[in-house]
Amino acid sequence: MVKMNLKMTDLFEGLLSILKWWSIATIGLLISRYIITKLSITNNFLEILFAAAIVSIMIQAVRSHDTQFYFKIKWFIFYFLTYAIIIWVIGEYMHPKLAFQNSIFSSIIIGFVIAIVILLIQKIGIKSRTVPWISFILILILIVSNLSYLQTIIPLNLQNLYKNSSVLSESEQLCPTPIMVLQEFETTFNPDIIASTLNDGFVDISVWRIENLFSSCYKGKYKGQYPDSFYCDNLIVSRWETGISGEINYRWYTAVTAELNPKKLGSGVIVYSLTDFSCENGQKVTVRKGITDYYVYDSKDGTKIRIKY
Repeated sequence: MVKMNLKMTDLFEGLLSILKWWSIATIGLLISRYIITKLSITNNFLEILFAAAIVSIMIQAVRSHDTQFYFKIKWFIFYFLTYAIIIWVIGEYMHPKLAFQNSIFSSIIIGFVIAIVILLIQKIGIKSRTVPWISFILILILIVSNLSYLQTIIPLNLQNLYKNSSVLSESEQLCPTPIMVLQEFETTFNPDIIASTLNDGFVDISVWRIENLFSSCYKGKYKGQYPDSFYCDNLIVSRWETGISGEINYRWYTAVTAELNPKKLGSGVIVYSLTDFSCENGQKVTVRKGITDYYVYDSKDGTKIRIKY
């Protein structure tokens, strides 16, 4: 009888612990979603990190009320990385769009998973000296899994390194690959004609659907661009992302920019060449029957491009 009472007590305490961390994690996710929306953060990796940070801070604040609790930075980082992995896994493999973005219900689901994981970690009893090594592995998983989103954070074209891997087919790319070569002499370069040319046959339409055409090209004038290069913006493309058995997971939308760089030939002749496409504002969207929504892209000239899906 005593053993049974002890088991019931442990079960009751476990349920209370799950309920406590579940509610706190859910509130943290909802707060992070509100702040992310207000700050117009569109990079999925930053969204994951921001949401995990808010949840970590809220849980840390509650734990700090325990007089027996001592703050240790390595444990804080470990839990932060764990929450980030949970949000990423659910968004990538269990939900067609970053799950904590969509609704109160999805935040509740992730909050529940976080609460269960917290309880499991406490039950397992991970040693303090093991935490840094686990954290290192979690960091590697996060970075490798989100290389495509790091290109807008780190000044290194990680997306091209990632997408040019021979392992990935065009139907798996996050950014389309030009299927033709384009070179134009400076003396005959016409921005409108170049944009029209790029709109005709440079994207593999057997994989990608054209949602919005390139606007007229212009010489570099925005931060991060080269003043001697030409840029063509506002091409919007989309494609299906399917599972192993071919079923639809989500639709991938992205905004494409073409960059034409100048090259000097003999006798001072300059030729502009298209090297590759670059993409930004990549977004997973769910297409549901009876529900209309929009993919929105803020173009560099300040206008909004809205694509209905």
